[in-house]
Amino acid sequence: MVGFLNVDYKKAVDTSILPAGTYEMGINSVKGDASPGGHECMVFDMIVRKDLDKVPELAKTNAKHHGQHLFVRVWTAKDANGNDSGSYKSSDLNYIAKAVGIPDGADIKTQDDFMAMCENRTVQVQVGVNDNEYKGEKRKQNSCFVNTWKPTKYPLQGSQPKEDPFKGNAGSDTEINDNDLPF
Repeated sequence: MVGFLNVDYKKAVDTSILPAGTYEMGINSVKGDASPGGHECMVFDMIVRKDLDKVPELAKTNAKHHGQHLFVRVWTAKDANGNDSGSYKSSDLNYIAKAVGIPDGADIKTQDDFMAMCENRTVQVQVGVNDNEYKGEKRKQNSCFVNTWKPTKYPLQGSQPKEDPFKGNAGSDTEINDNDLPF
């Protein structure tokens, strides 16, 4: 009988950092947040898409890391004195809008509306790995700048407009009653 776990340290793989590369991602959620000092940001919870494992150009990224999360923070701009301006750079927001497919010229009323429009969309992003030191501790961390976000090369099948497969067929609006059925 096999137990709950056969401990094997070789299988303990660090999944906290994605290797550098180009990934196809799904945007799971977008939430507003702020640093302890009050610098505001939007946090994009992206997930490496699982449906592209067999795509040759994604063999080293999506196929190996599908299902992993990447949290991307988009910060408000700072003013000349280094203080939070409370506004996002329009160039950052427009890169994101273009990548997720928000129509050019769309008039988005609020940040909440923008975040909602980004959720459940797919994008292609370039992920980097940088060294970071925080409070004397050095570690690796992912980076993903919005100017590397692009529209997905692989739209989800479910995102295509659905057409009535019987539209245009002769008799498609014919009613059938119980007497017409063989069962």
